[in-house]
Amino acid sequence: MAEVRRVPASVAQRLLWVLEQWRGRHGSTNCPVVLRLRGPLDTERLGAGLAALHARHESLRTTFTGRGARLTQLVQEPRPVLMERRDISSPDPAGALREAVTTEVFRPVDAEQWPTRVTLFRLGPDDHGLCVNLHHAVTDGASCGLIVRDLQSLTGGGPALPAVRWQYAQFCEWQEKWLAGAEMAADRAYWTGHLTGARVPRLPLRPTPPGAPWVSASVTDTIDAATVSALGRIARQHRTTVASAMLAVYYLVLRELTGDDDLAVASFMANRTRPELQDTVGLLANMAVLRTRIDDPADFGEVLRRTHATAMDAFVHQRMPYQLLRGDILAEHDRRPDDVMFQLVPQLPARLRVAGAEAEIVVVDQLGSRFQCEFQLYPQNGGLRVVLCYNRARLDDAVATRLVGDYVRTAKAAAQQEARSPRG
Repeated sequence: MAEVRRVPASVAQRLLWVLEQWRGRHGSTNCPVVLRLRGPLDTERLGAGLAALHARHESLRTTFTGRGARLTQLVQEPRPVLMERRDISSPDPAGALREAVTTEVFRPVDAEQWPTRVTLFRLGPDDHGLCVNLHHAVTDGASCGLIVRDLQSLTGGGPALPAVRWQYAQFCEWQEKWLAGAEMAADRAYWTGHLTGARVPRLPLRPTPPGAPWVSASVTDTIDAATVSALGRIARQHRTTVASAMLAVYYLVLRELTGDDDLAVASFMANRTRPELQDTVGLLANMAVLRTRIDDPADFGEVLRRTHATAMDAFVHQRMPYQLLRGDILAEHDRRPDDVMFQLVPQLPARLRVAGAEAEIVVVDQLGSRFQCEFQLYPQNGGLRVVLCYNRARLDDAVATRLVGDYVRTAKAAAQQEARSPRG
């Protein structure tokens, strides 16, 4: 009989489990990796690589049982990976793949049974799509990048892989000890001081009666490469980052929409501060609420400096699980701190080789929203794809469209400041 190890769930996993039960299983806790595979594909090598990937990372074969504080991880022994194959050949392979993936990622992954589901779509001769659909309880954004890297190497398309120093269960053990120590107390003190009296941006969200269904929707747009490049130059001039520049733009948009100059926006930090975690697949990311005061919206340089200071402080204190902070530090008790979420997705390799085929990462922006207003930026051809996922039951489509349009326009206006500023 296969051996199963029982490990207490992490703080982040317990929160995600609660969110899934509360908001319903409509695919919003899925975290897929999707690849377009062109050229001769060795399906046997792909299957072997997927099996090796699951054997390498315990999270990919971890199921769950229990609820709340008693939520438990069950680390399963390696087993063959079931890969469903579907023929969706079409004159429009890109459209067919987009439609098939949209349907697939909205199907919940039942992590009580198995945390991953693999589908290989045949689009035509020597043209395939691969969807590795994962429950978010076993992965995060950085982990998805590791999965792509490892699958390339394990199917013969990349260099030898480093050893996984810590499996996710070892992180959970370390976290339990850290939570009882002095460093946690220092991080808690920082966040309490930083967030006491903070208010979630006052978006025009409609109240919904108990039990009302969650209705996911999205609005998309793009920011061109020239604008992103100009914002990158501004960021370097101010010794900051593009990520801080894009968050600064979001603060300006929220300030204009809400009239608030004291803004608190939730985001995820990678939480890979220990070297042992650099090759670990698992839900390591921690939510952080980034509070910044915007006094003079006309001075983008000053807004950028303040935003970067907020982000750097959050980076230093990112180990603290937000959900363990006192619930009364926010000025409002009827709003969740994650009502307004901002995320810049890390840049992933544009092209690689998997099982003999040329592989391209496919951005999936049709996922159900986990938050009332989730603003995401995906690197794309030197520019950025802007995606706003939201709960249509609470936020009007017109407001969502305005948010995205205002963001693109504000980013371009900020970039033009770089063109007018003197060169050093």
